[in-house]
Amino acid sequence: MSSTTNNSGGVNGGGDDDLKQVELFVRAGKNGESYGGCPICHRFFMVLLTKAEYNRDMQLVVTTVNMAKPPPDFKKLASRLPVLGHGDEIVSDPDEMVQYIDRNFRYPPMNYDNVSAANASKDVFSKFSFYIKDVSHSPAPLLAELYKLNAYLENSQHKFLCRDIPDHLDCLMLPKLQHLRVAAKAFKDFEIPSTLKGVWRYLATAYQSQAFRESCPSDQEIVYHWQSKPECPALSKEKQAFLKPEGEARYSFDVPKDVDA
Repeated sequence: MSSTTNNSGGVNGGGDDDLKQVELFVRAGKNGESYGGCPICHRFFMVLLTKAEYNRDMQLVVTTVNMAKPPPDFKKLASRLPVLGHGDEIVSDPDEMVQYIDRNFRYPPMNYDNVSAANASKDVFSKFSFYIKDVSHSPAPLLAELYKLNAYLENSQHKFLCRDIPDHLDCLMLPKLQHLRVAAKAFKDFEIPSTLKGVWRYLATAYQSQAFRESCPSDQEIVYHWQSKPECPALSKEKQAFLKPEGEARYSFDVPKDVDA
């Protein structure tokens, strides 16, 4: 296992004795140690960073786990990732993790009840998954969902889906959109149309968010996450060389020139 400590929530607090440690176990990348491309791990890393910005006594430790060779100590804790460790508590069910985090770190509130936002975003990732795994050979269903999401965002007054700071719906959706952007380009030469201004503004807002940027895996790790799935097509040799995990980490944080966050 490999650990890194993020003190973004504790920089304005007191000494180490005042910090409350929260440990997030996440999936390791291709080399077995680096931060991997799991979108669920990205989700909870982003949630905890968002909470840490407002909870000065939180010390967040992120520990990568190689699930091909999980250490004996981790195998005693859980059999899947991500996993949350806090004091004597170990939580691995995603719904229970959300409830536990909100119960113990109440600010900022991250629950949402915006049905329109949830409906506009709920099917984007499934259509992307069908497309990249060749269940659907046409991008049309994916594009239809992106246009639906764009229509909602174009008519929203908020920076994020429901408000001006990230909530649980954003932490669920934004990692998926980043996977869509990076992996669909790598495997299918598909790009989010530049005409979808609402979607691109949403991504631009995420790219300016410290919680998103610090929790985002590299393009290489995102591609490897999908490349390791047998249902996905093979990458061309050119793209394999460009995206090899051993190279310098790349992050797709650029947006079309005419998009403002």
